[in-house]
Amino acid sequence: MVRKYLKISILFLIFTAMFGITGCKVGPKYVRPSVKTDSLFRFTQSGDTTSIANIEWIRLFKDTVLQRLVQTGLKNNYNIRIAFSRIEEARAAFKQSRGGQWPQISAQAGGGWQQQSLSGSDKTIEFSSLAATAQISWEIDLWGKLRRAKEAARATLFAQVAYQQAVRITLINEIVTSYFNLLESDNELRITRENIVIRQVSLELVRNKMIAGTASGLVVAQAEAELAQAMTKMPMLEMKVGENENNLSILLGEAPHAIKRGLAMLDQINTPGVKTPGVPGQLVFRRPDIIQAEQTLVAANANIGVARAMMLPSLGISGSIGAAFNPTNLVYSALGNLVAPIFGGGQLRQGVKKAQAQKEQMLYSYQLSIISALKEVSNALLEYQKQGEVVQSQQATVNAAQTAFDLSNQLYNAGYASYLDVIQAQQLLFSAQIALSQAQSDELTSVLNLYSSLGGGWK
Repeated sequence: MVRKYLKISILFLIFTAMFGITGCKVGPKYVRPSVKTDSLFRFTQSGDTTSIANIEWIRLFKDTVLQRLVQTGLKNNYNIRIAFSRIEEARAAFKQSRGGQWPQISAQAGGGWQQQSLSGSDKTIEFSSLAATAQISWEIDLWGKLRRAKEAARATLFAQVAYQQAVRITLINEIVTSYFNLLESDNELRITRENIVIRQVSLELVRNKMIAGTASGLVVAQAEAELAQAMTKMPMLEMKVGENENNLSILLGEAPHAIKRGLAMLDQINTPGVKTPGVPGQLVFRRPDIIQAEQTLVAANANIGVARAMMLPSLGISGSIGAAFNPTNLVYSALGNLVAPIFGGGQLRQGVKKAQAQKEQMLYSYQLSIISALKEVSNALLEYQKQGEVVQSQQATVNAAQTAFDLSNQLYNAGYASYLDVIQAQQLLFSAQIALSQAQSDELTSVLNLYSSLGGGWK
């Protein structure tokens, strides 16, 4: 009789479990929303689907020192570590939700001993008991509530993976930009030192002229003032270099320290074999922030199904089997529990509306992430194009200023120009050289910004 009862119970459990696994899932099925985009990025006429973003970040740079810095940052940076920890948290939550679909089994054992005195006698009676049971409980997923919860947890996991990739891209951009800024500060220091040497030579020249009686004390004072003015820039530039090194050290996940330099600033970027940005449709599959926004939308969509399933009846089954000793006895039970919500003050209905509103928010966030990405790419393309023009213009300015400075010195030595003309030409040349250095650094950064905005660097 016991075996027959257990056989019927097992068949019932298998049947209901199979129904729960293959049963319907309430809630909307996710469909990727369409976002209208142009066929080409603004500020480009290329329709080539091959993109610069397909290049691995390490192939974008020639400088092996920079490559090692980026690798160190990707390994040690604390934001990267936090992102990996979030992935582990989301993975655990996904496995936790998946485990909710299966039976929950537990075991229990207990024992006791009791001594009781008999009334009117000095005799006592002793009682002892020992029992062990195993329990099983299972919520049958009739309406897909548990499967929808697992779907939401899976999407959350994918979103965290995409978030980690977005952090990776941002970190590469920040490390490389900081390194370029450091090299540009080095350039400014070099230009300033060279300018100081030139002014020291000029000062020595006018002092000799004053001794010879061909220059006045005013000219010497002007030369001394120009030299002192140039030398006051050195401490500020040295402070800028130190601050750049400290900022870069933190990005590497290390305490502030001196940073080794590699190639010169103009030798940093490998000329990519692919110079086109690709097409806008590729961003949906490449940019991690868009992927993250979509997976968040998937999770919000699945949560609507969870909220709707909460309004429907739920079926749970439980059973136990065990043995009691002294006296020996077999204990078993099997129960089914059907619960249907009737009245709860509208909480469940409002829960569905809340989930729907959250999905709507995630939908708008997803659409906004796409058009924001298009804006970033368009801005990066425009910046890249215009920075090249700025560099050309600044180079022409430096060439002209160098010619003016050379001529002013020749005319002054021949007695056809004043020393004020020499000072003005020297100041113009110095300013033009600094502006050219900054423009060249900005041009390098514009290549990096284009690469990052297209989703390059997450591989």
